[in-house]
Amino acid sequence: MEELLAKKSQPKKHKLYKRIYIDYTNATNQEIWEGLRDNFIFGFLSSILVVFISTRIDIAVMIGYIVYYFFMGKIVNRPKYVTELGKLIVFPIPSAIGAFTGYKVSVVIVDYIKNFIFF
Repeated sequence: MEELLAKKSQPKKHKLYKRIYIDYTNATNQEIWEGLRDNFIFGFLSSILVVFISTRIDIAVMIGYIVYYFFMGKIVNRPKYVTELGKLIVFPIPSAIGAFTGYKVSVVIVDYIKNFIFF
């Protein structure tokens, strides 16, 4: 009886890393790199829009929206991520890195627009 209770109280080992590895071996390098690139750009574009809107530079907001929605057409029309690799690594990590990079780079772009374009 004690053996049964001991077996039930042990937590099940999570095999998520194995599923991610299997997904990685089944995908081509081109598929992975395209996903990483597209998600990085998506995060980048979405975060620079926030900075442009908050600084109220209308031309930057308009150009940002045009580029963002052109790219959004590509994102919406791609196949949905169904693997653990896509859901847990290929989408969230590059998107977050792209968003942070866009947040930092947009400050430089705003300074450039304010100093050189609007004199």
